[in-house]
Amino acid sequence: MAISTPAVHDRTNKLDLRFIGKLVLVFCRIMLGAWMIVSGASHLLSMFGHAPIFPQPLGTLHPSNVMLVSLLEVGMFDLVKTVELIVGLCLVFNVFVPLALAAALPVSYMVFHNSIVLNLRYDRILSTYMSVWCLYLNLILILAYIRYYLPMLRMHAPMGTPSDFKALPSIFEKPQEPGNGAR
Repeated sequence: MAISTPAVHDRTNKLDLRFIGKLVLVFCRIMLGAWMIVSGASHLLSMFGHAPIFPQPLGTLHPSNVMLVSLLEVGMFDLVKTVELIVGLCLVFNVFVPLALAAALPVSYMVFHNSIVLNLRYDRILSTYMSVWCLYLNLILILAYIRYYLPMLRMHAPMGTPSDFKALPSIFEKPQEPGNGAR
């Protein structure tokens, strides 16, 4: 008498795919975070008299150069690099990831826009340049954390009350994994 267990085999394959998908997303999160740490730290080190990890390019074409030099002249570049560093630390250490991804999105877009649009390098859209993948990884990870953004996307959201501040300590609680009764 042969015993067949197709249900167990299907469940094992599904778990393996879910596990592999999770590993890929963790790799993406750490990769984006590490790149942002290096990029942010490189600029900020020079502010404290140290050599940068790599020199900051100031754009190949005039529009890119104008944007980057303007950001430097008005002090916004320091803010951008500080955001990169903080976001990178959050992503690598897996803390406040949804907030970090939301904060990184404008920075990721500007890096992409500068690299592709302002430098007229449309051939790099599908390249392996991190200046391009910064935005792609950011968007992929935002989709992976969509459950944390959905409550913000209410068309008609009532305003909060002062008693809502009582829920602040809950931000330090570990959330339930999907599939374990969490919705």
